Amino acid sequence: MIPASGLRLLAGFCLLGAIGAVVAGAFALQAGRHLGADYSALAGDIVRAQEDTAELRLELDGLIDHAHHAWHMDRITSLVERIPERIRTIRVGLARSEINAADYAPMLAELTQAEGLYRRLASTLDTLAPSVGDDVRQLNRLGHELEGSLAWTYSRLLQEVHQAAADQQRLMTWLSLAVILLVLLVAAALMLALVRIHRQWLSLRQLSVTDELTQLANRRQLWEVAQRYLELNQRDGGELSLLLIDLDHFKRINDRYGHPAGDAVLQAVAAEFTRVARESDLVARLGGEEFAVLMPNTGTEGGRRLGERLREATADLPLPGEAREHRLTISLGLATTLAGREALAQLYSRADRCLYRAKQNGRNRLEINAQP
Repeated sequence: MIPASGLRLLAGFCLLGAIGAVVAGAFALQAGRHLGADYSALAGDIVRAQEDTAELRLELDGLIDHAHHAWHMDRITSLVERIPERIRTIRVGLARSEINAADYAPMLAELTQAEGLYRRLASTLDTLAPSVGDDVRQLNRLGHELEGSLAWTYSRLLQEVHQAAADQQRLMTWLSLAVILLVLLVAAALMLALVRIHRQWLSLRQLSVTDELTQLANRRQLWEVAQRYLELNQRDGGELSLLLIDLDHFKRINDRYGHPAGDAVLQAVAAEFTRVARESDLVARLGGEEFAVLMPNTGTEGGRRLGERLREATADLPLPGEAREHRLTISLGLATTLAGREALAQLYSRADRCLYRAKQNGRNRLEINAQP
């Protein structure tokens, strides 16, 4: 099973990845909308100018037959008067856009020429006498010339805008991918850092609750686990047994063979205790030659049987290195509590008194203090 700390770390990774994806997606969406709106507005201005130009052509085509109609001339005048404003709006839009000025410079030059034609056409409209055929024909010629120039220019400009919009969209796509990749890289780097920090924390935590020599649980871990079991027993009424173990005359091994040999013996004994104990039991080294076995959901009889197995296994254990000629025995003290009726310190004290009694009574034996 994944530990709670690992689940919290995994949840943090998922949250971080989700936030990064949302931020990158929002950036891409908003940037795309902004750029799309800019080019859409410019394209809309050009299209409206094209529509005016197309309508001007239609009105000019009917000019000869309807020159004497005031409303017809008013319509042509209105369309012509829109031309400078349309051109100005398009110039401003082009200047604000990201389109390379060199790409639309020829169209701007054409618009400048069209503005000259517009002034001539406007002057002709001001002095036009509809009854004079030459004036009407001159107006028609100038109007068609202006319309043709504007139609070509607007068409080319619209192509440039569409091309620029497509190029910008491709660029935006790549930028969005780059932002997403950057967010993922940052998230991955942060996750890696968090994993390393978490591993270091686990390593430090393991060191703080593990005996360095034997790799068994230390006194601190034994105390923490025992306290949890006592709290559980208060709710479910279970039993908890504690064995305290002391290696008989271990000082003789250190004095005769040296501390390195003594350390090797401690490691061998720790391995043997772990082998004999059950998976549910916690084997700990309390310090020096003192060990303990915490047995959850185990009464006095179960604790006694395990204690005897440990005593017999230790007596039969071949010792490593220079101490192989030596035979080792252990003394044990057992105490059991029911339903968390006493504090851990009391349980430990009773087991310790039993251990002392075992040593006083000749060692290599198990003494028991049943439930209080």
